[in-house]
Order: sequence, then structure tokens, then C-alpha cells
Amino acid sequence: MLKLFYSTSEVASLFKLNRVTIYRWVKNGDIKAYKIGKHIKIPASEISRLLRQFGFPESAIQDIFGSAKDMQLKEALSKSAGSEPERKLIVAVCDDQNVLDHIENIYKKTGLFETFKLLKFSDSFEAAIQIGKEKPDLAFVDETIAGRKGTELAAKIKSIYNDVKIVIMSNYPDSPKRYIKECIEVFAWLVKPIEHQILEKILRSALT
Repeated sequence: MLKLFYSTSEVASLFKLNRVTIYRWVKNGDIKAYKIGKHIKIPASEISRLLRQFGFPESAIQDIFGSAKDMQLKEALSKSAGSEPERKLIVAVCDDQNVLDHIENIYKKTGLFETFKLLKFSDSFEAAIQIGKEKPDLAFVDETIAGRKGTELAAKIKSIYNDVKIVIMSNYPDSPKRYIKECIEVFAWLVKPIEHQILEKILRSALT
């Protein structure tokens, strides 16, 4: 019989984390979970998604869940339990709230909110979790995010979804040279402070 749901204890043991950490992920919405009776249960699809996000090879994931065929069936069944239809997504990642607000203001003025939703993140780890859950069509990534290299997040996004359009935001006009050197394919790059007209043009050209 296929096992579609796992307990928080089982997930904590699998990832070698404290059970409190798993509860926090559930509470913050980082992973989907369902309350079955008095217990919190996590779908197999969420666990396999996290395993892929954390770099587990497919062979290891299949060992955990069984054969590839069984794993696909588990994911299909668990995703059907209360999942919402896939929506188009724009992600903006920057530790400067003013930049995030500026992107949101232009996004609203373009009317794209009717077909795309925008999620803003000031932390690259939180952004990576969300991106692992839902594919973005466009991602704005700052060159440096709270002391971390934004290029690492950009590379991670490309490794998961190769067709996502990446826009790098930087304080330096020579940034494209560094990205070419690091072999990161980008749709465009923006120099901060970002001009209104340029940001609007990039939004429209990337998504319409």
C-alpha cells in the first residue's frame, strides 16, 4: 500500500533535523501539510520536492520512496489532495525593502497583477524554498542579498527551472562581465537605483 503522508517525526529523521524545525516550516508555510485528526501529516510530494531542493540525487529519492513509478504515483495522489491550480509567478529577492517596494509599484501599474502574482523576499533561503515549491516565470535577484552572493541563488534557480527569466540587480554597471564569467544566463540586468521606465519595459518584455 502506498504511503501518501509522513509524520513530522519521520520528516525530521529523514532530514536529520529537530522536529521543532519541521513544525516551524509547516507554520511558516514553507512546506504544505494537512491536519489529519490530531496529527500533522506531510504529503510525499512535499518531501520529494525538498529532497530535490537540497540536492539529493534521484537515485537516493527513489530509494526512500520506492520505485520511480511508485514515487510518481505518490506525488500525483498527494498533490491532488487540496492543491490549488498552478499560477504564474514573479519573484523579487533583495534585502533592500525600498527596491522591493519599487518593483511592486511598477508591477501594479503595468496591470500584470491580473495574470501574475508577485512574491517579495529579503532572504535568499526563504526565496529558494518558495521557488522549490512553485516555478516562477520571472525572478529579480539582487547581486548581494544579506551578505550572500545573489549569483548563487540565480544559479540554483536555473538548475531547477532552466527557462525561468532571471534579472540581476546590481549597484555596478560592469556586473554583466562577472555573470558571463560565472556562466549564469540572465534575461537582463538592472543598475540601482532602477529607473521606472526601464523596469516597466523589462516586466512587459519578459511577461507579455
